[in-house]
Amino acid sequence: MMLIERREFLQTTIGTVSGMVMSSFCQATAMAEVDTRPDWLTKYEQTLEIELFGIPQSWSCIRKGLHPFSPERTLILPSQAHDDRRQVELAQQIGRRWDDAGASQDAETILRIVQAASILTQVYGVQERTEDWVRGLLGLLFELYNSVAQNHQWVAPLSWQKWHEEAKTSNGIVDWWLILIPQGIEVPSIDGTRLHTLITPIYTEVGKPRLPVEFWDFMARAIGLQPKVFGGSQSIDTTWLDISCMDRKSACLSINQRIAANLTKMA
Repeated sequence: MMLIERREFLQTTIGTVSGMVMSSFCQATAMAEVDTRPDWLTKYEQTLEIELFGIPQSWSCIRKGLHPFSPERTLILPSQAHDDRRQVELAQQIGRRWDDAGASQDAETILRIVQAASILTQVYGVQERTEDWVRGLLGLLFELYNSVAQNHQWVAPLSWQKWHEEAKTSNGIVDWWLILIPQGIEVPSIDGTRLHTLITPIYTEVGKPRLPVEFWDFMARAIGLQPKVFGGSQSIDTTWLDISCMDRKSACLSINQRIAANLTKMA
């Protein structure tokens, strides 16, 4: 990514966190003859992998503080009163297969994941992949990465997609989705909390140009994930529970501001 793009991302994002008016900041910067940027900025621009957040089609969303998360890529899962019959039937079908395998899972959790997958596959025009996407994420949640959720949130280490599966993303390389579940769902977690905020990537092509673990690692550090260990007392951060009850725009701004603050520490 070009150096000027990295610089613009950093300047606008930090501007959001500090409450500065971006237009005034840019004008002042343009008029200044001496580079007054912080000393750490040069190194930051050289090392920050902004593409791991997805490359937006327009930088205006960054100036508004709506990247990498935006209202257009935020789902608020409905309550039971809004359940779709076809989604319920698919969830029950998938649940029975878990039961037959002797590994029964929470029916409500399966249904909410079906709801999310139904919307996402419709957005990307791959509705025929709904069941496969559900199975892929449930496999991560219940088996491969069992009990890694914490503090009411979980960042999916992999995608709903299979390896090398493609999707027509809005951003270059990856779209980051924020899924809010105000009522919460039961999932294996380190600290026993219900899952209220789920963060998942949708890749232009899974495995290219970087490995999924690189995207997960960068996002985990950006949101300030502090890994917990099993056993002993667990302190609970309710930030993600609070975020799950916000409207789409407020939730995105809250997380993006949190990310901007953490990125300055990572520089």
